[in-house]
Amino acid sequence: MSNSGIKSFFSAVASVYYWIVLILITLITGILTLPFMIFRMRHAMHSSGYLWGRTLCWFAGIRIEAEGIDRLHSDGPVIFISNHQSMVDIIVFFSVLRVPFAWMAKASLFKIPLFGWGMAAAGYIPVERDDRRKALDSLYGAADMVKAGRSVVIFPEGTRGFPDGSMRQFKKGGFILAKRAEVVIQPITIHGASAVMPPKQRGTRIQRISPGKVQMMIHPPIAAAAYADMSPEELSAHVRTIIEEPLARMKARAADAAQ
Repeated sequence: MSNSGIKSFFSAVASVYYWIVLILITLITGILTLPFMIFRMRHAMHSSGYLWGRTLCWFAGIRIEAEGIDRLHSDGPVIFISNHQSMVDIIVFFSVLRVPFAWMAKASLFKIPLFGWGMAAAGYIPVERDDRRKALDSLYGAADMVKAGRSVVIFPEGTRGFPDGSMRQFKKGGFILAKRAEVVIQPITIHGASAVMPPKQRGTRIQRISPGKVQMMIHPPIAAAAYADMSPEELSAHVRTIIEEPLARMKARAADAAQ
């Protein structure tokens, strides 16, 4: 067997271990969180999510380098807007953000027994995607929830970015929501998650997971008054510029560390 074949074999074995640990920890966390879910104790559920994320990072060897934690907005609802590199982003958010937040998810997921119930109990926000009119109505409903006090995380790319870490085009739905909710926006930049969990390669039977470092930069919050005169398209371009600006430095730092 060639060196590359040996390396691929051990990478696959390690990934199987990580997936087994991930599933076990998730099941245990889910069982322990059931009482909080039944009584809709959202803060307790978020604390469980924090412990879940930290535990997974420890077992998988994921090191998080977070910059700007002191900038986290905690005085009222906030919309966190971030680039998206892999599913590891979710673990990183739970591990770093101690501020309770919700995710936006496809409305169909809320119909799945237990899983969907847990999402609803945690205060996650359903969004319709199949029908344009329903999608807009669900965005307005989500904006009302945020305005009423529910912080939310949005990945405006809609899917993971490119394999090299660069960002895809932003969709404007999240910025329509922000304009209607009129709350603080906090941009966040993530880099390194795509190396920890790269896109699944053809011919591989399991999604690979590797130990590594994920960098996160929490940018200064943007007050609602600061973007009041911007259109959703202008706001999208403005936030994209903020998120994209440190990516080159993050990539260079990761490359230097790998040498």
